Amino acid sequence: MYKVTCANFTRFGSTLLLGLFLAAGVQAADDPMQAENIEAQIAPVGTVKVAGKSAAGEADAAAETGGGATRSGSDIYNNFCIACHGSGVAGAPKTGDNAAWAPRAGKGLDGLLETATNGLNAMPPKGTCADCSADELRGAIAYMLNESGIEAEAGTAAAAASAEPAAPAKAAAAESGGVDEARAKEIYQSKCFACHGTGAAGAPVLGKADAWAPRIDKGMDTLVKHAVEGFNAMPPMGTCMDCSEAEIRAVVEHMVAESQ
Repeated sequence: MYKVTCANFTRFGSTLLLGLFLAAGVQAADDPMQAENIEAQIAPVGTVKVAGKSAAGEADAAAETGGGATRSGSDIYNNFCIACHGSGVAGAPKTGDNAAWAPRAGKGLDGLLETATNGLNAMPPKGTCADCSADELRGAIAYMLNESGIEAEAGTAAAAASAEPAAPAKAAAAESGGVDEARAKEIYQSKCFACHGTGAAGAPVLGKADAWAPRIDKGMDTLVKHAVEGFNAMPPMGTCMDCSEAEIRAVVEHMVAESQ
């Protein structure tokens, strides 16, 4: 009589299971429907999808962003404009500075949009946001105006109201026939020194006669005109938007006198 031991039974059971598994595999290979059923039963219970990619790895950014929806004015500002308009670098009107924005807002949204689109002085076209639409740029401008206390919807009217107090001051300065030296030096130190004291952005350094000589040859009226309207990297009014033309002239005369 054949004696069954635990070891023999274990070997027998393993062989039996292996045989059944192989048989099932052969049967599945012969039966496509059964093979599909097995595939379905062993398929993962879920998939992982990375934002911006489909499960197959294809880009589906349009679906994720709602088909390329327009970005908000604050989004554009915080991604592209804040570098200059958040700090006032390179003469950019600082967001929140009503006095700096009021005369610019007088152009209205359309005028500001044209400036932003084409670029002006140190600001590049579209403010570095090359893929911005006109509506997105308009939204960013409206955001900065609103943050500076000027209603973008009101546009020109709000800007004119904000700028009104400065007009009498300019007229009075013009009638006075000049500005004292102390005021001219004060404006130079607070508004002009950043560039004319260091030579930043190609500005002629105060006291450098060789740099100033060809400019002085153009005449005082031309130098004042450039200072008022802006020239190359220098913004209009040299960033002193609340200065009168008489004060700008006084500052130019001061720099010329110090650089001859």
